[in-house]
Formats: sequence, C-alpha cells, structure tokens
Amino acid sequence: MFTRSRRWLLPAVLAAGAAATAAADAPTLSIEVSPGSVRVGDRVEVMASARGGGDGLWGEPTVAVTDEGPWALVDGPTAVAGARPPAWTLVLAPLELGEQPLPDISVSVRMPGGDTVSATADAPPSVEVVSVLPEGDEPPEPAPLRDPIGVAGFPWEWVLPAAVVLLPLGLAVAWWWRSRGRSETEARPALPPLAELEALAEALGERVGRDPADGVCDRLAAGLRRYLERRTGEPAGEMTSFELRLLARQRGWPETTQRLVQRVMYVADGVRFGRRTCPDDELHAAIGGAVDAARSIEAFLEPADSDGTAVGEGP
Repeated sequence: MFTRSRRWLLPAVLAAGAAATAAADAPTLSIEVSPGSVRVGDRVEVMASARGGGDGLWGEPTVAVTDEGPWALVDGPTAVAGARPPAWTLVLAPLELGEQPLPDISVSVRMPGGDTVSATADAPPSVEVVSVLPEGDEPPEPAPLRDPIGVAGFPWEWVLPAAVVLLPLGLAVAWWWRSRGRSETEARPALPPLAELEALAEALGERVGRDPADGVCDRLAAGLRRYLERRTGEPAGEMTSFELRLLARQRGWPETTQRLVQRVMYVADGVRFGRRTCPDDELHAAIGGAVDAARSIEAFLEPADSDGTAVGEGP
C-alpha cells in the first residue's frame, strides 16, 4: 500500500509545480492613470503595460466602453514605440460623477504552445469624477432675451475702405515687431539650459503671492518643458504631462527625478486645468522641485570621465 502511494506522489508534485510556473508566467496587464480627480468630460490619459506571458505574441488591446456607460474612448489604444514588454496609451473621458472604475481593458495573447488567452488587469484603478460646477451651486438660469438694437446685418460697405487703410499699417507694424524681436534675440546670448531654468525659477519665486497662481504655473510648466527639450533634443514643448513621464522612464532617469517631474507637472496642471487652489508654499515647492529635477538630470547626463571632465548629452 505504501509503495502504491509513492507511485502517485511524484506525478502529483510535478503537476503542482507546472501549474505554479504557469500561474506565475500568466499574462496580465498593469494599468496606470494620472493621479487626482477630474471633471466630467476631461481627458484622462491611461497607459496599459504587458506583464508576464513569456514569449507569447500580444495582440491589440480592446476597451470595453458602451454608449450608455460612464466612459467614452477619445483616442487609442496606441502602441508605445520601442516598449518591451509592449505598452499602449489611450485617452478616456468620464461621463458620470463619482468614483468610476476604468473600463475593462483586455489583450489576446497567443502562447508558445498555440493556446490563446486573454490578459486583463487584476485590479483596474478608479478615478474620482467631480462636477464642473462649484459645490453647492445651483445650475444658472438662462439670461432673458433682449430686443435687437440698431441696424441688423454686417456693414459690408465699410470692409474695402477699412482694408485699404489698415492693411498697409498692419504690415508695417508686423515688420517692425519682427525686426525688433530679431535684434533683441541676437543681442542677448542664450543661457545654458540649467542656468535659464534657474533664472526663471528665481523670477517666479518673486511673483508668488503677487501674480495669479495659474499664470505662475503656466510659466513654470513652459520653462520645465523648454529645459527638457534643450537638454534631450526631444519635442518636450509639445508633449503632455503623461508623455513627459514616459520620456523620463524611457531615458532611464533616477526614480527621484521622475517623481520630481511628475510632481511639478501635477501641481501646474491642477492649477491651470483643474482650477485647484494652490497655497504659496506649495507653489514655492513646485518651483524648487523643477530646479531640483533639472540638477539631478544634469548629474545623470554628465558623469565624470577618467580625466575628471564632464560629459554632456545636450546643447
């Protein structure tokens, strides 16, 4: 009896080990979404990354959105060029208020043995969707219609005489403005990328508490994007905040640097687009974070060579 039990023990152990290995290598998706709350209709950037699957062949993602659902698919999914394992980006827009889980995202994976499985996220994140109206406010009443005043219609008879007078004047002003801007640019040499960002940070620090916070954040976000564009050669000035985080990840910058870039853009976007109130000390911290991020990038891009000189990557 004991001998018969031992004959069944080895196949059972081997089967359990194979099942554990298959479960550990089962393909899944990792879903990342920008932090913070959004308003109804805002664009929400999402990245889905492949996990596991061994040498399986990944297909294209499918997003489970419906006409009556709480989400609308605005753009994508779009494959991230050069990502290994594969990753995709997509843009969603929430249509309902409250805590809204992201729609199910799945990808078909053809395994080396020929079987096809569906990879999904184990725990897809949720997004807090708030109203576009301030809390407690009632929907505004439409303004009453007013009676028309004066002559109706566009005065076309004045278009040609006005064009004859204003067109030469406008061309002369445009030529003078371009000549003035060109001469000022040629007379003022450009600062190095880090020095330019530090000068901007110093000027912005003096404007905190005096100028509106959204204006300070506009200049801060533009300054950080210009530094990244000059230092890496990538079109950072045209990138979204999500694409900037992806650029930092692809360049292999330190984790602390990536978090600094993400924090600065989160504060700037929250004030500019989310109408979020930002205390002065938080604005000062964001301005200092942009400089700290740039200095850490400089240290990463300019390691000391054997002669003790710095090796740079950008202009």
